Amino acid sequence: MAIVDWRNRFGSNWITTVRDQGPTQNCWAFATTALYEAMIRIEHCLWNWRSEGDLARGTGKQPWDLGNLGEAVFFVERYGLADPDCFPWSTAAALYTSKPHGAAMQAMPLSPTSDRAGRTMRIAANSSTTLTDPAQQKQWIDLVGPMATIVQPPSDFGQLHDGIYVPAVSGAGPAHALLVVGFNDDEQYWIVKNSWGPGWGVGGFGKVSYNSATTANAGILQGATFYGVRGTNPDPWIRRRMRNGALVQGGNGALRNNFELFVRVGMDVEHWYRENADPSRPWVRVRVVRSDDPWRMTFGNDVLDCPAAVQSTFNRNYELILRTTYRQLRHVYYDHTSGWWNDATIFGPEDPVGIPGFVQSNRGAPGDFEVVVVTPSGQAEHWTKHNSAPWTHRPGEWYLREQFGTGLGYGGPSLVQSRLGAGPMPENGQGELHYVGTGWDGQLHHYRRPAGGGWQSVGGFGQGISSAPCLIEGTFGTGNETLVGNFELCVATGGQVHHWWRHNASQGAWVQSATFGADVKRVVGLLQGTYRFNLEVIVERTDGHYQYYWRDGSGWHAGPVIT
Repeated sequence: MAIVDWRNRFGSNWITTVRDQGPTQNCWAFATTALYEAMIRIEHCLWNWRSEGDLARGTGKQPWDLGNLGEAVFFVERYGLADPDCFPWSTAAALYTSKPHGAAMQAMPLSPTSDRAGRTMRIAANSSTTLTDPAQQKQWIDLVGPMATIVQPPSDFGQLHDGIYVPAVSGAGPAHALLVVGFNDDEQYWIVKNSWGPGWGVGGFGKVSYNSATTANAGILQGATFYGVRGTNPDPWIRRRMRNGALVQGGNGALRNNFELFVRVGMDVEHWYRENADPSRPWVRVRVVRSDDPWRMTFGNDVLDCPAAVQSTFNRNYELILRTTYRQLRHVYYDHTSGWWNDATIFGPEDPVGIPGFVQSNRGAPGDFEVVVVTPSGQAEHWTKHNSAPWTHRPGEWYLREQFGTGLGYGGPSLVQSRLGAGPMPENGQGELHYVGTGWDGQLHHYRRPAGGGWQSVGGFGQGISSAPCLIEGTFGTGNETLVGNFELCVATGGQVHHWWRHNASQGAWVQSATFGADVKRVVGLLQGTYRFNLEVIVERTDGHYQYYWRDGSGWHAGPVIT
């Protein structure tokens, strides 16, 4: 335990980029936000960007107002913490209301997006820990993660560059909050993340001595109260690129990361889950309540194929798009407030082929629903539902946005809202949509749609393929939350699964990395989960059952047959 640094631990970085609070007094919001970002990364392997503005303005503070870590943690425990697309950071003053929905006389932002409740990370009440003993602080940082603190450094603190900060002047300065990301017992210093931009210290990080030049054994962090948190519950917006098809990782269960699976059995859809806190990790069929049969475990009776599922920002509802006997696509959703499944609408082309690609995109706020599905004529059709209007489920909201491609024989859950085409900051653009379908020629055909443009062909790869692929954008290839992760694609060929990937930072060629499995008909779900960046796959077998596979550091492994 002599040296701990979460910027480079277990071979990876776990700390988000340094921000700049500018001329405000909101350092406490920046340190708290950085703490939650780090813990989501550590507990769920997810890069994420939370909003300092949501926290600062949500607690009723203007840019010139000081705050403390206790009230910041209390706010997050009560209201969650949103992303910058929901409520951005700004150095400008904001308006407030004293009566937010569902709360009594508490300050909240007047104008976050209408789906804030579904795009906030959550945490249980009393999930924070306060420590003042340095040995206990180090043990927490070593075993759990970073801790936030408020100190009163002398005036020379702002002059730190690449050395170890030892106060050279007496007296305390204004209160200032920091995130402690590590320590070095050999050289006797703490490692802190500041919110004064990358010009302070080294890239915004600094080394703070345990001791002081003016008072022996009394460094500026000695005696300070450190705040730690654990048990974060990420929102669907964080995970939206890292899953596709029938498989979702949600916020249920003791570890808040259960797998949720929606598959066709007969003419119905069955909902299964895996309790990831259980060491045996069994797959369990869910009992779904319906008005016409309260003990029914399935819903549908008109289902022709597995659904494409998302957990949306509308109160974290499950939304499914699937082919039905109506000869079109059907949209159904699970309302977490009522606990009921509901029909939304029928839409799409006549007699669509395969599982549709389905995402909640960056377009609009709340993000639009986007579907790409293949038609019998071999074209892809892109359908959109605008969600930025007041949220209702009424027939006719979906519309055909564009047709593209030719000679496509198999469509699958392979539509992704990519970070490609977006800048490093949340407000720097929507990013591109990407889709991969299988052609009649046995190749995989890759298309992209820039924001504001039409669909374009990127090229083809592979050969002899006769099933639809499943595509995600993971975190491999990234070093922080601003970068673009690699595409990961799985597709069945010759009874086995072929895993392909593309390095998106260079936008290089597709590379096949592995072949695994047996008796596989097609891939219906793919995600990058919380288990050390593992890839998790659900396949439909040639006997009609479904099977689970996963990849860890030692390769691909066959899991249980689920149905």
